[in-house]
Amino acid sequence: MKRILKLSILLMGALFVLLGCSQETKSEFVLQEIANKTKLTYVYDKEKDSVSKLTMEIVYDITKDERYTEAARSQRDEVVAEMEGIEGVTYTKKDDNNYITLTIEVDVNKFKFDDAASRKKAPTLYNTVNAALKRKDSIVSYQLSKAAILEYEFKEVK
Repeated sequence: MKRILKLSILLMGALFVLLGCSQETKSEFVLQEIANKTKLTYVYDKEKDSVSKLTMEIVYDITKDERYTEAARSQRDEVVAEMEGIEGVTYTKKDDNNYITLTIEVDVNKFKFDDAASRKKAPTLYNTVNAALKRKDSIVSYQLSKAAILEYEFKEVK
């Protein structure tokens, strides 16, 4: 019993050290327009200035105009159809009485930035990713990415 307790304490200590050393941080940016809001969330390593994940959440307010509702839903569904099968990209979509939502997660370590076939299949996704993620050498730099989206009038919220 003592051996199990000692081993458990040792493993807990190792886990604490490993988790405590992580420099991974989140940062959020928002662009609010008349009928939609876009939120970008970066997960990055402060020390290495490298982004590991980008989450894009686009929320359309459909309470204003029914014609806008169908256009927003149609545009969202087109983008979703383009993204099917793109490596490193997952998405969720949600509809309710007031909002149409699309959330896209890009795993930067799996996403193929230079894949010509995927770029041709999903031009909207690739244009958005290239605007929001800026590379320096072989890594996606948080500082360069932040500067780029601030030029698009996003506001940092966290």
